[in-house]
Amino acid sequence: MTGLAFCENTLVARFGKPKRDELEKLKEFAAKHQGVEGYLEPRTATFDQSLLLVARGGEWQRVPVADRKRAESFCKKLGIPFYDAGIVGYPERMRGRSKAKPAPEAPTPAELEAWFQAESAAEGD
Repeated sequence: MTGLAFCENTLVARFGKPKRDELEKLKEFAAKHQGVEGYLEPRTATFDQSLLLVARGGEWQRVPVADRKRAESFCKKLGIPFYDAGIVGYPERMRGRSKAKPAPEAPTPAELEAWFQAESAAEGD
């Protein structure tokens, strides 16, 4: 498991050796959750490239990474699928997990129609 080039943080240069606690954090997450998948997150203006592990229930764990091939190899060693979030996007099950309350359900077509009819009736008064 050595050689996975994790960033110590986004403000310092990348190091060739991983920090053991970061690797352990990801391994523990994968062991404790079912249906875990790995997503390589692209670098943005505010965040460095990172490896995001997402469980079936929407829980997630993120760690900065310096090398795509090693991140992919890490996921392979854990026996979990690896995806590029810049290509496939993020899994729907993550939505609402980072907020205090889950994202609201979208209204059904019948609920929308009732709302539009109520609005039209109110405007006609």
